[in-house]
Amino acid sequence: MTQTANIGGVIRTACIIAALSVQSAVAFAQRESHTEQEFANYSFAHELGSGVYETGGRMMQIYRLPFGWRYRETGSGAPGITLLLPVTLGFLDFNPAGIVHDGLPEGVDSLSFVPGIGLEFLRGTWRIMPFAKTGVAIADHADVGGTLYSVGVAGESLMQRESGWRTRQRSDFLYSGVNYRGSLPSDTFVRWRNGIEAAQGTGWQGGHHEIEGGVFAVLDWYVDPPTGPLTGIAIPALQFEAGVMLGTRPDLKWWRLPIPRIGLSYRFAGDVSGWRLVLGAPF
Repeated sequence: MTQTANIGGVIRTACIIAALSVQSAVAFAQRESHTEQEFANYSFAHELGSGVYETGGRMMQIYRLPFGWRYRETGSGAPGITLLLPVTLGFLDFNPAGIVHDGLPEGVDSLSFVPGIGLEFLRGTWRIMPFAKTGVAIADHADVGGTLYSVGVAGESLMQRESGWRTRQRSDFLYSGVNYRGSLPSDTFVRWRNGIEAAQGTGWQGGHHEIEGGVFAVLDWYVDPPTGPLTGIAIPALQFEAGVMLGTRPDLKWWRLPIPRIGLSYRFAGDVSGWRLVLGAPF
């Protein structure tokens, strides 16, 4: 009973911290100048991740849900197949810390769905995963809606240490683009990413699941950075991000869909530095 209460306390504390952190991120972004924060092309949120964006002088909270379904495991004679089903939801002027007083948003202000397929090949301790995705973005601002696409290849290595630490290394090369429906010019970016994550069980159990905490770091190099559709301000070519994650071992699932982990990170990117709420894998 005490252990269950401890787990409930940990989860409640994590939710409060996440809400307060996002509130701080919104406050930080609002203090920055309009020019510095209007860079964000939130049409790329399906690749860039959850975070605080700005459009037309208003704050946009973007939440990326990295859904996927493993269709076939990797075998000796055939590659593994994963259906990629990322969804992003955007809310204008939404403050997560104000849910208690203001309630949930009445509607979604932007939505994207970019399904695709990923193959998986084993090479020693590494998994090599080429992938391709295409989909659409819908927004209240008609000019920002459009067709999205991404292609790339990723290499990933997972290791379970005797000490209980689980480490994950990943390197990927990505090309992504958007074709707008309105008058805005099309945009693309090319990114090379390297990341490392380490996670450890906390010993707290909830049924068949153990609470897990971890840390991660990511270094991104944008060979061809994206630009903001409103100002044309380019984001820095080199960016570094570090943060913490909270999840379970094994992953929680709703039906066959894994429930994303939650985390908080800070991205160091010059004038466009800021906090990011992480849902799912941090990279």
